Amino acid sequence: MVHPLAPDDPESLGGYRLAGRLGEGGQGVVYLAHPAGGGGPVAVKLLSAGDPETRARLARELDALEGIASFCTARVLDASVDGPRPYVVSEYVDGPSLAERVRERGPLRGGELERLVVGTATALAAIHAAGIVHRDFKPGNVLLGPDGPRVVDFGIARAEGSATLTSGIIGTPAYLAPEQINGTPASAASDVFAWAASMVYAGTGVSPFGADTVPAVLHRVLHAEPDLSVLPGRLRELLAACLSKEPERRPTAQQLMVALVAPAPSRSPAPPGGSAPMEVSPPPADTVPGRSGPRGLVMGAVGVAAVLAASAVVAVVLLNRPPDRLTDTGRSPSAAPPATTSPATPGSGSGTSAPSRPATGLEIPSAFAGDWSGHTTSTNPLAGDGADNEVRLKKGESTAEWREDNNSGKCKGTITLTQVENTRLTFSLGANDGGCIAGTIWLDLRSDGTLGYTWRDVPGFGLVTQTGSLSKN
Repeated sequence: MVHPLAPDDPESLGGYRLAGRLGEGGQGVVYLAHPAGGGGPVAVKLLSAGDPETRARLARELDALEGIASFCTARVLDASVDGPRPYVVSEYVDGPSLAERVRERGPLRGGELERLVVGTATALAAIHAAGIVHRDFKPGNVLLGPDGPRVVDFGIARAEGSATLTSGIIGTPAYLAPEQINGTPASAASDVFAWAASMVYAGTGVSPFGADTVPAVLHRVLHAEPDLSVLPGRLRELLAACLSKEPERRPTAQQLMVALVAPAPSRSPAPPGGSAPMEVSPPPADTVPGRSGPRGLVMGAVGVAAVLAASAVVAVVLLNRPPDRLTDTGRSPSAAPPATTSPATPGSGSGTSAPSRPATGLEIPSAFAGDWSGHTTSTNPLAGDGADNEVRLKKGESTAEWREDNNSGKCKGTITLTQVENTRLTFSLGANDGGCIAGTIWLDLRSDGTLGYTWRDVPGFGLVTQTGSLSKN
């Protein structure tokens, strides 16, 4: 909704004639404006004056914004950081905010809610891939344009600590993450929390932590769990992970985007030797365990081709972007890869793997010892380059050396033995040099003398699988 200009509002800024007010927030006032030389309407955000350091940060962040695809945000068209008050000119989105839509018509349902969730998660992934933390994600900053949702009003050029209570609450209390309330600056994980709280509002019509007094709302954010029971089951589980009180246990925006477009789990036939069907994950929207985090997605049936195309574009951006500002950990637990028929170790006389035996001291058996290397790939078609992996296994040891060379760089680290079976070793991969994603590695000894290699991001969000064959050097 456009409101008349206030008496003290300027009539123009630079080459833009102001026509009315679109809103006002902690950073400044947003105006509806028209270019002096003609053209369609734009939105002009007049910011607070700011000190030289804040202006310099504004200039850097505006450069970063150029890397964000305009399908999911309001594209920045022009900016001035040198005048008495800096301002930013962006694309005008002709549509209500999510907050206005819910107030006027109630919560979103079905495909409308799903399109919003996927579109805004894609926008947040693109924002984070550009190295930007939004800092103020809330229903009022999601505009529902005729071509889909757009995320607007980035927390541009705020001081590092300005989103904490030490310098006053910035943003709506119900959408602040617990760590912000406790004095930690906003981060990508904080954005994920705020996104989830906004999506709960969209699907229920109420703020997840209430909207009464500020102390009561902040207490609930810190200590209470919101009621998600009215939301669809698949979305409910994902939002619960995003609303974890611990930021390191939340999925990243990239993981959200991939999870949301993955097909729903299905039933599979019973495994060899089994008596009943078992639940298995579908071919996941995979990533490769590399420094760029999630590298793309396998498109699921979401129902809107434009949203899926947008997700694909973001995936390509993520293929070439290191996660130097983001964390690649999730929350939801996941099982090991589905049980498979494994060739026996040479001389065992059996074509299937034997039941797991207790591992005394968790030592690497002599049959696995050696230096192994090979190429591994993901089922994700956008991660076609795969990776080169090496493991060095020594008889009697409980750890092994591990290396990976992928399209984002090289990683190396130590993997720790967690389970021993006749033809399978299970290792845990933790923090490593190069920043590859932590997870679990399964090594299966095959009758042809090769070593089957499977990696998955568990414990974690369970979205990622990488497989291949290693040969002894």
